[in-house]
Amino acid sequence: MFQLNPKTEILPAAQVKLPTGEFQKVQYVAARFLKGKTPKAWKDFPDEGGNWAALSPEEARRMVEQLKSAVAGGRVQALWLSFDPWGEDNFLSADFEGGRAALLYNACDECGAAPCDPDRPDAWEDAHVDIGGQTPVPMACVLEDLEKATRILLHFLETGTLSPETNWAVDFTGGLPWDF
Repeated sequence: MFQLNPKTEILPAAQVKLPTGEFQKVQYVAARFLKGKTPKAWKDFPDEGGNWAALSPEEARRMVEQLKSAVAGGRVQALWLSFDPWGEDNFLSADFEGGRAALLYNACDECGAAPCDPDRPDAWEDAHVDIGGQTPVPMACVLEDLEKATRILLHFLETGTLSPETNWAVDFTGGLPWDF
């Protein structure tokens, strides 16, 4: 059974100032699509430092449109949006399984944040979608609406901030917002 970490606060996005490191915009993006479902613009997207920051505005728009369709259509396994040019720190990760999305912002030792609805009836049951394939997530901190997950992810990609569309479970010590 899950529960909120005692250090966690449930906050609207406007009250969360994310630690982002040196950069204020996403610098690095990595996406893993379902087999045979990689959008055309993503087939040759390099997995190298600063890959997103190096795109022209036109290339970024094209890739955002294809990513939007892929996430909403359930064709993405995992997504990584990082302020760090090498994707190592200060990132929003998204893992998808069975029509659910588990999102977690991680700024090592500074902040852990996830969308959260602690009042749903099944909030503290296992969502059966794991972050990074290993960290279990409670139902309170998953999104079952992939359109909403898409909007939240694209908001972060475009603005570098958490989406105001949901409340966030935030641990400002860098831990997971929940215990299991």
